[in-house]
Amino acid sequence: MGNNVAMLVIFMLITVQYFMEQPGQAIITCGEVEHSLAPCMSYLTQDVQPYPTCCNGVRNLKGMARTVTDQRSLCICLMNAAKRYSNLKEDAVQTLPRKCGIKLDFPISTSFNCQL
Repeated sequence: MGNNVAMLVIFMLITVQYFMEQPGQAIITCGEVEHSLAPCMSYLTQDVQPYPTCCNGVRNLKGMARTVTDQRSLCICLMNAAKRYSNLKEDAVQTLPRKCGIKLDFPISTSFNCQL
């Protein structure tokens, strides 16, 4: 469960920032976010490379967050998940998209403001 929370935080931050310009209705649930990011917990908490299943989860969340509402929902889920895990490595959170070969036009962190 701790791994799911960390992954949620990372992807939410990524997705929220990436798709902020589009209005819409949220369809993302925190359960979906946690499920997508669960394979990333070892990367976020240890000194290992992200597994392909982790990167697939990141791509899945990026694709789900197409509207501003979706992005905010994702961000909130990720931030709530991050609060439950004190062992998340901030540098791993920030580098996950790059490690997975996913280009983002914004920085991510565990302290991002989801209301922007």
